[in-house]
Amino acid sequence: MVLTDGDFRLSPAGLVHVRQSLKTLQPVDELKKGPFKLQVQVLEYRQIDTGVEVDVCLSATCRTGRPVWESIQTLLSENKLHQVNKCLSRKANKSQSVEPVSENVKQVEIRVPRTAGLQCVWSFSDFSPYQLLSLPARLFGYTSRTSPSLWMLSVCLAEIEKHKGVDTITAPVNVTVQFMEPLLVPGRVMIKFWDTTINGDQSSAQGLSFYMEQHGTNISHIMGFISRS
Repeated sequence: MVLTDGDFRLSPAGLVHVRQSLKTLQPVDELKKGPFKLQVQVLEYRQIDTGVEVDVCLSATCRTGRPVWESIQTLLSENKLHQVNKCLSRKANKSQSVEPVSENVKQVEIRVPRTAGLQCVWSFSDFSPYQLLSLPARLFGYTSRTSPSLWMLSVCLAEIEKHKGVDTITAPVNVTVQFMEPLLVPGRVMIKFWDTTINGDQSSAQGLSFYMEQHGTNISHIMGFISRS
């Protein structure tokens, strides 16, 4: 277990999942063809104003030695002062949201059960990216099948696949996501996604943006972007 290893520098208690990237290089069905290798490593610790961040990389390699996918999760160990300030700022920032500028926006309302995070919502294939997303939770030592943040991401990807087609999330593809406010259960959420272009320093990437917000409010839970590798 990575987070409970003696060499891990942070306390597993209270770690917050703030960001994640997932890169699929080959169809994940390659892992069904024989033995495969999973590797996990701590990439970097960073001291920031709100506490200490750590990047943890999890990768899978098929029987031929070729990489199939790679995921990097950023976890935050918050300092106590930031935890207090965050609780105060939530009330002041409830009116802030991320609104898409595109007119071609798809909206889907989803019910969030009490068992959110304990069930597989992306069941279109035996080796779906949902199961890959849940692997870090198991390796990190969480007692539930997956964490609420990974559940939110899997729900978004499932709805995108359902409405935009499987090609949207078929390898090779990059998924980057930022986790925002925690999701309370049970309840209802609204998922929105739309085609967009992200302009970088040297180039621009065309893909699909998505986010999830609490139904009837402007509280955002997750924001992400999908692009072709």
